[in-house]
Amino acid sequence: MSSITLSAATRQNLLSLQDTASLLATTQNRLATGKKVNTALDNPTNFFTADGLTARSSGLTALLDGVSNGIQTIQAANTGITKLQGLTDQLKSVAQQALASANAFTAKASIASIALSGATASNLLSVGPTTAVGDNAIGAAAGATAQTVTGTVDVSTTAAIDAALFGSSNSATVTIDDVKITLNKGVDDVSQTALVNSINTQLKAVGSAVTVAASGNFIVATGTSDGGAFTIGTDSGTQALFGASPTTAAGTFVPTATSLATGLGFHVGDNFTVNGQTISIARTDTLTSLAQKVSVATGGAVSATYDAANRKFNFAATDSATTIALGDGGTATSKVSNLGFTTKSFGAGQGSTTGTTFTKSQLDSKTISVQVGSGPAMSLTFGTAAGQISNLTQLNAALAPANAQASLDVSTGQLKITTTNEAGAESLTLLATGSNNPFNSGTSTAMIGGDGLTARNGLVTTYNSLLSQIDQLAADSGFNGVNLLAGDTLKINFNEKSTSSLSVTGTNVSAANLGLSAVGQNNFLETNAINKVLTTINTAVSTLKNQASSLGANLAVVQNRQEFTKQIINVLDTGAANLTNADLNEEAANSQALATRNSLGISALSLANQAQQGVLQLLR
Repeated sequence: MSSITLSAATRQNLLSLQDTASLLATTQNRLATGKKVNTALDNPTNFFTADGLTARSSGLTALLDGVSNGIQTIQAANTGITKLQGLTDQLKSVAQQALASANAFTAKASIASIALSGATASNLLSVGPTTAVGDNAIGAAAGATAQTVTGTVDVSTTAAIDAALFGSSNSATVTIDDVKITLNKGVDDVSQTALVNSINTQLKAVGSAVTVAASGNFIVATGTSDGGAFTIGTDSGTQALFGASPTTAAGTFVPTATSLATGLGFHVGDNFTVNGQTISIARTDTLTSLAQKVSVATGGAVSATYDAANRKFNFAATDSATTIALGDGGTATSKVSNLGFTTKSFGAGQGSTTGTTFTKSQLDSKTISVQVGSGPAMSLTFGTAAGQISNLTQLNAALAPANAQASLDVSTGQLKITTTNEAGAESLTLLATGSNNPFNSGTSTAMIGGDGLTARNGLVTTYNSLLSQIDQLAADSGFNGVNLLAGDTLKINFNEKSTSSLSVTGTNVSAANLGLSAVGQNNFLETNAINKVLTTINTAVSTLKNQASSLGANLAVVQNRQEFTKQIINVLDTGAANLTNADLNEEAANSQALATRNSLGISALSLANQAQQGVLQLLR
């Protein structure tokens, strides 16, 4: 034990200096380390909390390298997928070049029928243009006599004529054979001869076949055999001459090509219809001009002629698709029966018809079955019923699903069925059923060869060489020993306990697994076969797109977790620093304050010792 006795002031100053020195040492240690908690003794809670945060931060930092490698592995696979899509585009280009090349066949398979008389594209069942022949002959054979009507009113003198026709009037009208005749007082009444001449002049002007003549004190009207029946009187003037209203003279009609149409039984102004078009009867119409009117009225769709030898009218459509329909007019005498027709409708494409007797097509009711290659067989029946074939458009529509088409050779009348260009290298098989079928059963094959075949065979070689590149490129798409395009699985851990991770399952990518296989000559012979190749390529492209989409989604997840981990590390480090790091500004200020405090303590200790120094001086 020290025997030195210190004063209370000195002892207090020494204790103060010791505390200051301790605080100054602590402050200097914080300044040196940058931390205010360096050991568990400084702050157990903060020390161990910060230590845990720092440990987790270190663990996550170590995982970032694995995450980064995982990202590169996925990107390597994605790059491989992108380049594989480029190769499939080249495959598609080669196939499309084959499509654009000249045909690999010099002749397609085809089977033709025998000649089909009268068949047209619009009516395969036709046996020729629709025609209609009158059911009955018109008029009578030669030898008919003229008919007469004799007047009963005296017109032998001027006074008699004036009394019968004019009275106090200066004009009068009479009707003979539907001709309205105008007579004038002072001109036509001067004598019976003048009256007869005036009437005949006006009848002749309109082509009437009726003439009048004086017979004693009366007038006689005569209708020639060319004019047939005629009527006298529809007004009082006629009655004044003939004393009857009206009177019809029924003559016998003996027709010739130049005979008047009124001789058929028509009256002037009557009409009939052909296919809805109206033909009117004029007084001057002959049988020939009446036939010509039919063609004009129908725009040439239907023409008519008069067969003088058989005394029948013939109507003919310009094509087999046109029906001939005859119709009566609106008056009692406007009848197509005047033309010799009892039948009024003649069906399209049924050829020459009289009444209801028709000539049937060779194709009608016949059935054929058509098959191209190994495709579907199409069974077709010709006819006019629902679901049956009657024209070329319907036939081609029915053949289209079987990759066949039809054409009609107008020069030979043959109906030919061939393969379409898309299936031009395929064989064609036709089965004909039904007696007298214009088709014969058989199989026809295409002729393969030519420059087109040579060009397409070259493209086959190019296509197959590209397939090998797909396998090689997929095998080279790995990173750091992991290849997702070879079927490898990539596992990426996102936390230090491996409780958070992502497994990316790879797919074994190869030409075969993409559905792509080597092609041969047959695959590039025709459009249909090439289209099948293009379909497999498009399927492969879709598969690659799906894989690229999956890789992209996984890449996005990994990149997001990488960014998340970096930020979490920053949060952990910041949290640990907040718990242990010192405020250097504060510690520097503390250091200055403690240094000053230490100086002041030393000065105080010196002052405390001054009393003892005085005693020392006395002892000297």
